[in-house]
Amino acid sequence: MAGRPATGGFAGGDAMIKVDKDSDEFVIIQHRFYTNMGSTVPHCPLVELHRILYSTPTGRARLEAFNRQVDAMKQKHGGNPNERFAFYEASKRNVQRIINDGFDVSAAPEDGGYFGIALYLSPEPCAINSVMSATVDEKGLRHVLLCRVILGGAEEVVRGSGQSRPSSGNFDSAVDNHRSPTRYIIWYPDVQSRVLPLYVLSVEVDFRNRVLHQALVSRPTSPWMSIGDLLSALSARLPHSTMCQLWRLHNDKMEKKITREQMVCSIREITGDQMLLDAMRTILGRKQ
Repeated sequence: MAGRPATGGFAGGDAMIKVDKDSDEFVIIQHRFYTNMGSTVPHCPLVELHRILYSTPTGRARLEAFNRQVDAMKQKHGGNPNERFAFYEASKRNVQRIINDGFDVSAAPEDGGYFGIALYLSPEPCAINSVMSATVDEKGLRHVLLCRVILGGAEEVVRGSGQSRPSSGNFDSAVDNHRSPTRYIIWYPDVQSRVLPLYVLSVEVDFRNRVLHQALVSRPTSPWMSIGDLLSALSARLPHSTMCQLWRLHNDKMEKKITREQMVCSIREITGDQMLLDAMRTILGRKQ
């Protein structure tokens, strides 16, 4: 994985390393982020990416504690720890503190404590919530942490619950809505061992463009087959290096650097028409 010492105002040291924009690692995380940001991508580009390292004695201890919780939740829940990825917004100063010392669980409850005394994270499809809630730094950037989160048994809680721990031994965490969660809720006593930050994403939000507001309140539609579905089907057929080329093309399209037609033409050149047809048949077969 390509990288270099942390910049962008972060004190890297042994805590984090900046990921090169030309690396496959950057493209993969960028694509994951953009896929969840949808039509807001042209107005919220990923400017910098830092990978968090767990190479110090303290860092290794945190990583080991997290892995022990994964094993414990597997044992408790029949082999499924219910591990997810989620975003957490923080100021640049707090990002550095979280990476060095862990999350501050002595602070006042977030979001007014409406869902309980806990740490709230945004599920990946709700990435925009974390981006828009993040504090802007002196360079105009907003910072969000991409984290691994162990949910285990998650109960649904309602506003005003006032909870600070699971309601019974069957549960380990909470969500605001089981069908379509917008918050993962980790009770403060469990935060340090069940939330593991992986990357710091630094995003520039352009509020000058009115299209951003329209993108936030509308759901994009398309008469064509989803490119995300197509890339997912191709990933089972193509080597990692080739998939990185395709993800880079999709990133460029989502940033509006190229058109959909240009992207599709390039994908055809890389994969060949027969492989594209096979992938499309696979997708159509799933939907029947």
